[in-house]
Amino acid sequence: MIEGENVRLRGLELTDVDVFMKHWNNLDLRNFLADADRGPVSRSGEEEWVRNTWRESAEKKGYTFAIETIQDKRMIGGTSLMKINWTSRSALFGISIYNPQDWGRRFGREAARLLVEYAFNVLNLNRIELEVLDNNERAMRCYRAVGFKEVGRRRKSRYVNGEFRDEVIMDLLREEWMTEPKSNNLG
Repeated sequence: MIEGENVRLRGLELTDVDVFMKHWNNLDLRNFLADADRGPVSRSGEEEWVRNTWRESAEKKGYTFAIETIQDKRMIGGTSLMKINWTSRSALFGISIYNPQDWGRRFGREAARLLVEYAFNVLNLNRIELEVLDNNERAMRCYRAVGFKEVGRRRKSRYVNGEFRDEVIMDLLREEWMTEPKSNNLG
């Protein structure tokens, strides 16, 4: 486990699928992630997804963690390093806090900082990239607080909820993370 002040990152378990099923089909959440076009997810599909994350971890292709609150041990979301390129030492970052009642409570910010620290200090990655829709201001504030910077846009590249949205591309370099004191503060 990777532990912070308010959240810990731990491996996913099949029992976590109950939380996915409760929140993952929430259209607001799925629209923020530009994932609603996949349609509703099934329990068996989510169980297979969890098993796939285990395989990816074993093969060192990606690492996915459950985000759990320390105070009451609630699984509140997930975060991943995906598509790891060991030659370039880069990965794609993703995070989601499932329940809207947990949004805006800085759980995502702390979890993101924990995963970035793991990526740079344990996995020795050099660059982490993410994609976020241009209307997801809350997520972009979180990413900026962690140290990510906007490096580009894919204009009107995603069709979400009846309109085309830009995908904002952000990244963070290890050297930036190591030299910015605020980035190393996990609180």
